[in-house]
Amino acid sequence: MSVFSPATPFANYIYRHFRAIHALKLGLALLIAVIINAFWAQPHFVWSMVTIVIIMMSLPQVGGAIEKSMQRAVGTCIGSAYGVMLVVSFQNYWLLMGLLILGVSLTCFISAGRYSYAYLVAGFTMIIVIGDANHDTFEALWRTANILLGCFIAVLVSLFVFPIKAKQDWRSQLAHSTNILAVILDKHFTASMKEPFDARPELESAMKAVLTQKKLFFSLEWESKTLKQYKSVLTHLVNKQIRVITLLELLLQTRWTDEDSASYAKVNQVALILQSSLLELSEFLTGRRTDFPALPEKMAINLHQELLASLDRDEQQEFSLTGYSWLIYQLAKTIESIYAEVDVISQAYERKRR
Repeated sequence: MSVFSPATPFANYIYRHFRAIHALKLGLALLIAVIINAFWAQPHFVWSMVTIVIIMMSLPQVGGAIEKSMQRAVGTCIGSAYGVMLVVSFQNYWLLMGLLILGVSLTCFISAGRYSYAYLVAGFTMIIVIGDANHDTFEALWRTANILLGCFIAVLVSLFVFPIKAKQDWRSQLAHSTNILAVILDKHFTASMKEPFDARPELESAMKAVLTQKKLFFSLEWESKTLKQYKSVLTHLVNKQIRVITLLELLLQTRWTDEDSASYAKVNQVALILQSSLLELSEFLTGRRTDFPALPEKMAINLHQELLASLDRDEQQEFSLTGYSWLIYQLAKTIESIYAEVDVISQAYERKRR
């Protein structure tokens, strides 16, 4: 099923109440760990619960929980292996602590990029396993086992109990951003010439939605092979939305006098096609329409020519009006690009379905 297909009532319910559902899932994961310990008491059981909270607390989406669990499991195994090796091989306190500090420092040096959390886990797992250097490998291995158990429980609950999908959040944020930009354009084109409206709250809300999309990229990769293959398209979509926001900021700063109002009104009347295009795209993204909306062929170029044709020769020579028309032309080009990127993803899901 396409990421843009209408969501089921169940999926919509989960998305609307994801905070409460996520809190219940966290409580359920902790309860499972407590029940396991009740029937099979484990040394250092608390590390299972600590791991569950660390993984699930800030990551409600399935993909995010899986990625963080994988990084924590890998980091735990690496840190534990190094720590156990030191405990088994060295008995001298100062030598053991020196090698521990060296290992943590080296981990800090190479820690970077997407897998920085795994390095972080490896570093503090070395410290957890070795502790004060006054215990044997039995204690170290039980600490490791409990951390891995916590990872397993977190992934299990995230996957199979009211799964909260990053895909749903991503498409909702994309639709939200697109709809806000359409509303801004509509208010700008229909605002009073003397009193342009203040769009800063709307622009900030649109930018927040765009940044949220970017934060979901890693989670999307774990949830959808299709979106993982088209990660560059997701990046382009974010960049195009930021470009639209930037162009709108410039457009909204435009001022004109009463003598020029008729000319700018003609330009705005022609440019209303941009606002309707963004609204149609928003309806597709939310699933309110199933067919992908079609843009007029060569919309940006034709719009630019229509803008120039709507002005007489004197108006075309006016610098401010020409610049205003150029901004609208750049908006049209960027909206065309957004349509193209969304269409690429939509077509990819369609090919997969066939």
